[in-house]
Amino acid sequence: MANYTTNSGFNDLDGSMVVSGSDVSSYTSTSRGAGTVTNLGGTGLIFNVRFTGVPQTYHINASTNGTGYSGNANNGGATAVQETWTATATTGKSKPKTKRAKAG
Repeated sequence: MANYTTNSGFNDLDGSMVVSGSDVSSYTSTSRGAGTVTNLGGTGLIFNVRFTGVPQTYHINASTNGTGYSGNANNGGATAVQETWTATATTGKSKPKTKRAKAG
């Protein structure tokens, strides 16, 4: 599993997510809390996420981009608006170990 920081033109989608393989295991909005994710399959990440108290379901379609993902999100419905959406890996390289001089 890998952790990502998410950003979008939709403030509700700013937050974090956990991805396992090609599925989103969890999605947490900074402003709305934990979301309910429905993975839709396909190439890259294609999923819907819904938050309590928010009438629309967000649809995200993203491709791999370096160590993260980039794509688009829309807020569903007949008058759907589309915004950019990105996910940046928050795990990966470990900090280099520092060598200490031996006393003596």
